[in-house]
Amino acid sequence: MKNIFIISLFTLISIASYSQCVKGNCHRGHGTFLWEDGNKYDGYWVDGKPQGFGDFMFANGDKYKGGFLGGKKNGIGKYTWKNGNTYNGHWSEDAMNGIGEYHWMKENAKYEGSFKEGQIESVEIEATIETPEKNSQ
Repeated sequence: MKNIFIISLFTLISIASYSQCVKGNCHRGHGTFLWEDGNKYDGYWVDGKPQGFGDFMFANGDKYKGGFLGGKKNGIGKYTWKNGNTYNGHWSEDAMNGIGEYHWMKENAKYEGSFKEGQIESVEIEATIETPEKNSQ
């Protein structure tokens, strides 16, 4: 009886410890895939890669909801980091590329503008300096 329990436990651990399609069609169609590292994708697939719209949940708590092309983030999508920061906008080649909005949760600050290869492309700061008028003495 003890041996049956150990074998059953080993079998369950073995089954749960590899990547697998847990629902639907993860080659061509709609399906849910669970990787052994805990990452999970639910969405459309073409040739075994995420393609079209889908939800990707990372094991670390981050998540992405949006477009994919050839298994990479592409098109319009929203990425939410586990700390609450978000990016909502254009993606290309798995990186923030194009127009988007980045929101820093803790600082309650945001940037709207252009991104290139995952970085803010340029920031223009406009400063106003107030000087006393000559006639105010």
